Amino acid sequence: MDLLVKTTVVAVILAVVAVAAIALAYHPQKAQLTQGAAEQTVMSDLKANNPNASIQIVNVSPSRLENDSWQIIVSITYNATKPCPTLFIEGFDYPATGLSPTVDNLYTRNCTVYGISTAPSYVISSPEIAIVESYEASGVAAKGYVSEWGYANTNVNATFHPELNASVTPMNRSFANIWLVNYSASNAGYDYYVALSQSGSIVGNYTLKK
Repeated sequence: MDLLVKTTVVAVILAVVAVAAIALAYHPQKAQLTQGAAEQTVMSDLKANNPNASIQIVNVSPSRLENDSWQIIVSITYNATKPCPTLFIEGFDYPATGLSPTVDNLYTRNCTVYGISTAPSYVISSPEIAIVESYEASGVAAKGYVSEWGYANTNVNATFHPELNASVTPMNRSFANIWLVNYSASNAGYDYYVALSQSGSIVGNYTLKK
């Protein structure tokens, strides 16, 4: 009788081990999350929560927190083509920390560039910052143009020029590392331009007929 019990116990143990081995052999491995899939998930969530914003991916790199996760840096801009755009930079480590940002920096809002007055070596790194600084630092000129022709009617864009030849603008001066900010009102017969250094100082301005 003891032999039968022992034989039965051994058979049960062997059966359990066999089932476990089969389960391990056929258990599907967790699929690796690709960079593209991570970007799509983060962007879809951001667009759903910020339907009126312009959202761009700035940089993507492998996570330092865990494998198969991605650090995704994005810019979120409101009123991108107006005199006072709002700019956020947010970072996500997805899926390691979910869809909550691990980086959340406010750069511009309400016609203010945050941090520029306390940083003597500040470098303007985005069109939105250049637009806001040109609007605030140019005194009455840019504000006067917008006031005369209307905020809603005025579109603004900023382009960075590593080199700007003297023949390109009426200022008749060559510049290096310069932002050129263009104010263009739909109901005005001319555009207003502000030339801005990377540190935020105004180096020139002019108007051009359309």
